[in-house]
Amino acid sequence: METVAIVKCPDYKKTTVKDAISRIFDLIGFDFPSGVLLKPNMLSARNPDEAVTTHSVILEVLSELLPHPVFIGDSPPNTSKTIEYYWNQCQYEDVSKKTKAKLVKLEGKSSIFTLNVKGRKVNFPVSSFAFQHPVFNLPKFKTHNITILTCCMKNLYGLIPGYPKGLLHTEFPEPEYFNHFIVEFYQLLKETVVFNIVDAVEVMDKNGPSSGRKKYYGYLIAGKNGVCVDFVCATLAGLKIHEVPFLRIYENIYGIPKVKIIGDQPENIPGFQVPSSSAIFKMQENRFMSGIIRTMANQLNIIPVINHNICVKCMECVKVCPARAISNDLKIDRKKCINCLCCFEVCPNRAINVRKSFLARIILP
Repeated sequence: METVAIVKCPDYKKTTVKDAISRIFDLIGFDFPSGVLLKPNMLSARNPDEAVTTHSVILEVLSELLPHPVFIGDSPPNTSKTIEYYWNQCQYEDVSKKTKAKLVKLEGKSSIFTLNVKGRKVNFPVSSFAFQHPVFNLPKFKTHNITILTCCMKNLYGLIPGYPKGLLHTEFPEPEYFNHFIVEFYQLLKETVVFNIVDAVEVMDKNGPSSGRKKYYGYLIAGKNGVCVDFVCATLAGLKIHEVPFLRIYENIYGIPKVKIIGDQPENIPGFQVPSSSAIFKMQENRFMSGIIRTMANQLNIIPVINHNICVKCMECVKVCPARAISNDLKIDRKKCINCLCCFEVCPNRAINVRKSFLARIILP
C-alpha cells in the first residue's frame, strides 16, 4: 500500500509553505540525498501568480530544507525565448540567488531511449541529468486537453529536451497513443524519482494547462509514488480512473496500488471543470463510438484557433509547432495541424483558444 499525504497550505507565504512541507516530511518520513534535481512545471514564462507554473516559493523552501547541492531544472517547449528568460519570469532565478540552488539547462547531454508504444517504436532523448541526480518532482495541479490532468506523471515529460519533445507529438498525434507514451515514459523514469509534491494551493481547471481558469484550493499533495499521487489528485478533482486516460491505461497494464491517505481530509475541489476534450474521451469508453472516433479522428477533435484581435505576433506558436502547420502570417493549415495544442500552451497572451471541430460541435455535448 502506498501513502499519499494531503496537507493544508492556505497561501504562498514562505512560513506557510515551509510549515506545510515540513509536515509532509514528518508524515511520510524520508531521508533525502544531496544532489537532488527539483523538477518544477515551467511550461511557460509566466509569473507564479498566474497558476501556470509551480510556485517559486515551494522551490525556495525545498532549496533550504534539502541537503546541498540542490539543482533546479526543466525543459520548456521549443520557443524563441531563452531558458534564462523563463528562469527570470517564473522567479526561479531569484530562488537560486537566495538559496544557492543551481539552475541547470536540461538541453545539454542526453541519453537516447527506445519505447514500444502499442506497436509503435520511438526513439527519443532524455536529459542525462535526470539519471545522474535524484529527481524531486514538483508538478502544478492543472488540466490538459490531451491528458485531462497534468500532475506527476505528465510533469516528467519536461525531462525531454524542448525540440524533440514537440516532435514526439508528431509520432503520437492521437491522444490515446500519447497517453500510452506518458505511461511507458513514467515506467522508464520512476526509479529516478524520489518524491513528488503537487502544488495545489492554486489549481487550474477548464482548458489548461496555460489558459484555463485559476482556482484557489489551498493544499499540497505528496507521496513517493507518482501514480498514486495522480490518482488522489484525480479524485480531488471529482474524476474516476477511467476519466483520466493515462490512469486508465496504467490501471489496465500495471495496476494502480492501493492508497492510504494521511494528513488532512479536504473536500473535493469545488466546481472543478474538465477540459473540452473530456467529452471525446468519454465517447471512447463506448466500443462502438470508439470505432467512430478512430475512423473520423481528423474531423472529431479539439482544435486551436488564433484570436487575431489579441495576437501581438510574437511568433511563439510558429516556432513551437512540430507539424509546421502555422504560417508566418499566422494562419493554421488544418491539413497539417495534428491538434497537439502546443501553440495553445505556449501563447503568452492567451491569443489562441481551443474549440470543438465542426463535427465535434454537432455530435458532442
